Amino acid sequence: MSTPFLASSRLFLRLFRESDVNDLFRIEGNPAVMEFIRKPVADPSQSLIRIQKETIYAIENPGLGLFACFEKVTDNYIGLVKIKQVENTEDIEVGYGFIPEAWGKGYATEITLKVIEYLQKIFPKRKIIAFIQKENVNSQRVLEKAGMVEVENTYKGHENAVVFGLKNL
Repeated sequence: MSTPFLASSRLFLRLFRESDVNDLFRIEGNPAVMEFIRKPVADPSQSLIRIQKETIYAIENPGLGLFACFEKVTDNYIGLVKIKQVENTEDIEVGYGFIPEAWGKGYATEITLKVIEYLQKIFPKRKIIAFIQKENVNSQRVLEKAGMVEVENTYKGHENAVVFGLKNL
């Protein structure tokens, strides 16, 4: 197992590396995974460019970034977790995407709970939010299980998204 950035009972996260390009492309290039996120990328070179940009972001923003997600037992790549500051705010966005083989196993809820716990400890004064599309009922359930509720959307550039935040904020 690689040195994890963060770990839950079944999963661990670490920053993406250039060698992970094909894994990231399994998410970004898959129309089923990207259905409620954005248009899928056409080839792995686009995922490589994203990894390079996200590496710079993580260096400039310690504790934040785009993380590859793995099963602890198998060391198999299963998805990604995004922990990034929302542009022009102090708020932190949590996002995730998993390969279809990992769907329905509770992984999204498990790692979202762990990320929220981490963020509350490391960035205690910052609001934690998630953006989803109204039609994405599966992600809505994940966020609700993680203690989030729909909140007012005041985020420029995300007007079409539903915003979830922690209940206690």
